[in-house]
Amino acid sequence: MKLPYLQFETELGASATIEDTAAVIGRMAAGARLTLRAFATLRADGEHIRVGHDVYFGEHSTSHIVDSRFGTTVGDYVTVGRYGVVHGCTLADRVVVGEGTAILDEASVGAGAVIAADSIVSPGKTVREISSADANAIAHSIREGEVLAPARSGGLPTMRSTRRARSSHRDAARSPTSYVAPTAMLAGEIELRDDAGIYFGCVVDAGDGRVVVGERSNVQDNSFLLTSLARGDLVIGAGVTIGHNVQIGSGSFGDDCLVGIMSRVADGVVVEPGGCIGAGAWVEAGVVVKAGWIWAGRPARPFRELRAAEREEFARGRDVYVEYGAAYRGTGSPRSP
Repeated sequence: MKLPYLQFETELGASATIEDTAAVIGRMAAGARLTLRAFATLRADGEHIRVGHDVYFGEHSTSHIVDSRFGTTVGDYVTVGRYGVVHGCTLADRVVVGEGTAILDEASVGAGAVIAADSIVSPGKTVREISSADANAIAHSIREGEVLAPARSGGLPTMRSTRRARSSHRDAARSPTSYVAPTAMLAGEIELRDDAGIYFGCVVDAGDGRVVVGERSNVQDNSFLLTSLARGDLVIGAGVTIGHNVQIGSGSFGDDCLVGIMSRVADGVVVEPGGCIGAGAWVEAGVVVKAGWIWAGRPARPFRELRAAEREEFARGRDVYVEYGAAYRGTGSPRSP
């Protein structure tokens, strides 16, 4: 799926292999032989993504930008495993990104580096060039679907979850100002309130339970929200941001909270209004994240109180996603490049 964003069109080189459920969006330019597996999403709406030659993105992987600040650059022969996130960063040639791994804002990964499965490369971090005899073998294993250690993850959703929800999103109770991306999949009793957004490759499956996504809240690309009557409802309040490639079960998420990229949140978790789960955190069942606090780590624990500047940045991100939703629905005003 090739989609414009406002006045911006994608540019793809020769011999691209893009599966029907994958998406390339907006101001993205790629060299020859780009491969996108099922539900991979390269979303260059608020900035540029530049991709080199012979680059591979596995199932439910994501490349994104930081709106109006900095884009993403991916070198030649880069391999990104399933559920990987490449977010507002720079990857040099021959980098291998393991399954379930996130490379975050302004990070820089040197040529030939192998980032192990389930890793988080934190904002601004530099990973130096690595000369590894195994790098090509690991990259080849990802591309062929027989993933070798250390790039293999054991904690990712299965494609069975995707197949169940694949054709059901018309049943959702949707506000006319909500947005559901064309490659998102919804199943069961789901309520989307005003200006809520479910983005590319997401799976929201209530089973025989219930999911509510509140006003001005966003669920970003390739996140999985899965629950059932036995597990309990999932209720997301107003102004909530759920980052890319997040996994959430049942629970309650108060107004204006944030769930960071690539985090995993077990059943019955309560996030009080304004609480934050850090990128890559793994939150155990039944935890209560207190208002105004960040929880981080594996398993997640209280880290520190949020700063005023962080609250402002969260609010800005929420507002940007409301703009994105309006633009994708065709009602937004074009912004300057």
